[in-house]
Order: sequence, then C-alpha cells, then structure tokens
Amino acid sequence: MKRNKAKDEQANKKGFKMKPLSKKKRIIISFVWGIIVILAISTAFFFKQKQQQEPAVASYESVTIKKADDLIFNGSVAAQNVEEFYFDQTKGEVSDILVTNNQEISEDTVVLIYQNETVQDQITEQQQTLDKLTLAVNNAKENLDNTYTKKQNIQNSLNEALSTFNNADADSMEGQAIRQEEQAKMDQYKEAISSQEEVISQAQQALDSANLDLSTATQNIELAKNKITTNVAATTDGTAIVEPKGKTNASVPVIKILGKDTIIKALVSEYDYRHLATDQAVEIQLLNSNKKIAGTITEVSILPESTATEGTATAQSNVANYSFKVKPSENLQYGYSCQIYVPVNELRIPEKAILNEEDKQYVFVYSKGTVKKQPILSENRDGVFVVTEGLKEKDRIISNPSQDLKDGQEVMVN
Repeated sequence: MKRNKAKDEQANKKGFKMKPLSKKKRIIISFVWGIIVILAISTAFFFKQKQQQEPAVASYESVTIKKADDLIFNGSVAAQNVEEFYFDQTKGEVSDILVTNNQEISEDTVVLIYQNETVQDQITEQQQTLDKLTLAVNNAKENLDNTYTKKQNIQNSLNEALSTFNNADADSMEGQAIRQEEQAKMDQYKEAISSQEEVISQAQQALDSANLDLSTATQNIELAKNKITTNVAATTDGTAIVEPKGKTNASVPVIKILGKDTIIKALVSEYDYRHLATDQAVEIQLLNSNKKIAGTITEVSILPESTATEGTATAQSNVANYSFKVKPSENLQYGYSCQIYVPVNELRIPEKAILNEEDKQYVFVYSKGTVKKQPILSENRDGVFVVTEGLKEKDRIISNPSQDLKDGQEVMVN
C-alpha cells in the first residue's frame, strides 16, 4: 500500500491524468447537451415568430419648443441731450470763452462772448446820421413854432381891427368910413389866418417825419449796440466740453454741453427691424464689468442710417441699418460700450414639423412614448416659422413626421 501511494504521488508530480469516462456517463452527457440545443433552437424560433407577428416601433426625431434667443446689439453710451455752439461769423469774433473743459454748468450760464468790430464802425456812421436827424427835428420844431407865432400875430391884428370896427360910430360919415376900412382889414386877416393854418399843417407834418426818422435811427443804433457784444448762454444743465479750434473753425463746435441724462445708441439691420418697438423693455450688459441693468427703447428711426456698400467683406451687401436709442434705468458713463439684449417672444418650429391637410396645419406632440396630432396656427416670418396658436413653451414635437404617422401611435424619439 505504501508503495502504491508513493507511485500515485510520483504520478501527480509528473501531471494529472483524468480517467476515461464510462459509456454510461457519455450517453448521459450527450443527452443533456441535446436537450440544451433543442431548447435554444426552440427559443430562437419563438422569438423570431414573435418579432414577425409584432410590428416594429417607428423611430423619429423630436424637438422641444422654446422661445427664440434674444437679439443682441452692440451699443455705446452718449448724452441724451447735447447742445452745441458753433462759431457764428455774423456775431463777430469770439472774444472770450467763459467755461473750462469738463466744467459742470447750469441752465442760462453764459459760455461765450462775441465782439463785433464791424458793427462798431457802422454805429459810428449811424451816429453821424442821427446827429443830422436831430438837427432836422429841431429845425422843423422851430419852423412850426414860427408858424404858430405868425398865426398869433395875424390873430392879434384881426382882433384889433375888430375892436376898431366895433368902436366906430356907425351913424357918422367918418365912423362908417372907419368901419368899412376895418372890415376890409378883417377879411384880409381871416384869409391870412386860413393860409397860415395850412402852413402850420405842413410844418407839423415835417416835424412828425423828422421825429420818425430820428426814432428809427435811434432804434437802429440801439440794436447795433446790442450786436457789438453778444453773450451766448446754455439752455440746459450739463458738462461743458471746450474745443479752442472752434473759435475760428465753424466745422467743429467751440463748446458742447453734454446733458446729465444718458442714452444708449445702436444700429439694427433691416432683418431684425420688426422686432424693435418704442417702450419695449430690454436688458443692458456693460462690457467693462459684466453689469446688467434694465432699459427701455425710446426711439426707433424710420429712415436708414447707413447701407453696406458692395464689395465690402460682409455676409450681406446693401443691408439697410436703422438707429435706435435705449434709455438705461440708471445714468452711465459717456462712451461706455455695452450689449443690448432684446427679447424675441416667438415660438419657432422647423418647417418640416408642420403637416398641411385641407388648409389646416398640424404637428405631432410627443409625450410618454406616444404622439398626439395637434392643430396649430403658424406664420412664415422672413423664412422663420412662428407658432401663434396651438403650442406652448416646453412642448415636445416630432420634427420629421412621416405621412403614415397616426394620432396616438407609439413611437421612439431621438
């Protein structure tokens, strides 16, 4: 026994060898494998038959409805009110600038003074004319006084003749002769007074004319004197920007007054123009700080500002651009760059998602594995299809429906 055990250990060291199976065991194993193969074939045949009996679930692409992205425009901050003062040669020369650069001023502050030497020379000439007119008035007045004096003398003579006439004895021959002589004198004096009244009238007219000429000349001199020195005042509060070159160059403002209230200026192309309206709420983001504030569109121009010229490196040529202005909720620094976000309240869908049947539009709304045929209304806005009725935000629709897709059908979506 010990010897056999030693042989077995030696055999194990050299390598283990299985004993051959008996014929009975081989039959049992073959039978088991045969059953396994039959079950596998039966199972495969069963599933194949089931697949042939049950139709495959169709697969489609889907899209979730959401509002269109905001439109973004680049803008810059400017003063809402700007008052500019250009050199006006008719006022003479700028003799003094009374404000300094960046000075804060208030309404009615005098900012410029003009001195007109040409007007001064004109006033000297007009003063000589005025002196002559004054002399003419004095002469006319003296002449009128003389005419009144002459009339009074004639009136005195008439009175004397009348007295003599009344005192003469009408019953005596001498008295009758005196009365006859005095009567002739009275008739002569009355005629002289009538003629003198015409002279007085002419003298009065001459005086009136001389006074009118004198008054007109005096007013002209006063107006001219006001033009010798002209003060120019601001009509608004703000910050003064001074450009000394403007004192002699009419192409640039010598003084610009920037109002304290600010506005944002930007451009919109003709393709996005319809999305902007006055009083529309927007969001403003400052580029230097990423700060966001609210704003309101206050103006949208009806005329184009500029047009892209042919040959420029732009994606679209001959595109009209329109200026618009946005009022920020708080005043900003002049010149700051910013972006304006304009919300687009549109639900957009792919054109292929819309089915047209008998002048009606439909889409298939997907929910929990099935679809529902949903009537909608949509508009083609510059090539973009916008749903106006029938869908809401976050609805999920089939973006590529086939003609055989049915209401309530079970589908798979990507």
